[in-house]
Amino acid sequence: MSPLEQLFHCYPSPLDEEAEEGKWMTSMQILNYLQTKTRDRLAINKVAQFGCTLQKLSIPSRKSYRGTLYHLVRIE
Repeated sequence: MSPLEQLFHCYPSPLDEEAEEGKWMTSMQILNYLQTKTRDRLAINKVAQFGCTLQKLSIPSRKSYRGTLYHLVRIE
């Protein structure tokens, strides 16, 4: 498991598509959110790779005009 995957498992939590709560976010928005939670700089050039990782982790997703959105709830 990559460090980025480990960081992902610490903060946002996946939801199913029918859940009312939560937020639909792009992989870039998720990466920016994770950036606020850590002191380390996350490489922006890894956004496409991170999107593939989210798909591999079976995070509920849907396509939109903004790209692929992932359904998550933020853990504070």
